[in-house]
Amino acid sequence: MVRKRYRSPYYNQSEEELSRKFIKTVMAILGIAVFVILIFVFFAPAFGSIFGYLSKNRNDDSSIVSVRTRAPTLTNVPAATNKQNINLSGYANEGDVIKLYVNGPEVAQTTTGADGIFEFSDISLIKGRNSVFAKAVNNKNEESEPSETSIIILDTEEPKITIESPKDGETVRNLDKRITVIGKINEKATLKINDRIVIQKPDLSFEYTLGVKSGEVEIKVTAIDEAGNKNEETIKVKYQETS
Repeated sequence: MVRKRYRSPYYNQSEEELSRKFIKTVMAILGIAVFVILIFVFFAPAFGSIFGYLSKNRNDDSSIVSVRTRAPTLTNVPAATNKQNINLSGYANEGDVIKLYVNGPEVAQTTTGADGIFEFSDISLIKGRNSVFAKAVNNKNEESEPSETSIIILDTEEPKITIESPKDGETVRNLDKRITVIGKINEKATLKINDRIVIQKPDLSFEYTLGVKSGEVEIKVTAIDEAGNKNEETIKVKYQETS
């Protein structure tokens, strides 16, 4: 019995044909690899969502980041006041509970309306410096960061007016028909002399030249400080025009 010798199908193929088949095989493998990469690039988010849905921890809320609600904003807060009890207002998210803090502790709560506006009434202040801020709490009981802290000065004292020149009862003589009024206020204030606005200098002093006629002249100095306290000082002098 004569056995037949097995011959490879490539036995009779030339080296050039084998090379072409090898190159085609390599190109096919590379094409498949590129196709797989493109699938992962374009469809990875969808796969991730599917895997996330199938995950046993998909209902675990521990990984969810809780975002705090927006801090409230206090509006029209006075820098100074002469009233011991004041009203405050501001805005925040609709339906938030707003907590107000004065000089440390919480003193009041209110809820914003549909327009996002909130108001506090009859908030008590102490004499001198008061620090005020607010926080918001939403319906998930998440508390915001504090609002910007405002400083309110409670000042109930009238500004002190000192008229240095002329003196009460003095007779002023000159050719100009003018009297120069010089003085000082103990704090920043809105200043008027005989109902004319006068600019207060940085050192809190003032100087104003008043046009007058011969005879008795009344000089009234009015000062209103930043808290709204008002004071008046009035002197009478005589003016005599010299020849």
